[in-house]
Amino acid sequence: MTAFDRYRALLRKLPSVRARHPEGDSPEEDALLDDMDEVWMEMTESERAAASAERARSLGLPEPHGTDSAPPPQG
Repeated sequence: MTAFDRYRALLRKLPSVRARHPEGDSPEEDALLDDMDEVWMEMTESERAAASAERARSLGLPEPHGTDSAPPPQG
């Protein structure tokens, strides 16, 4: 499994983790976001660009315009 595939799998888990903890920060969400950060750093620029729009939707952020090499925000 590539870093891109691992990132997308983690990203798909995020909504359910957040739904289980609607009060906000939880250790489970923090751990998932930490894992996402680690995998993000392993991804190539092209993989990050491909994942950016999906990441923005999952995190409730505005969709990116262009290449985004910043790690996903903790939030």
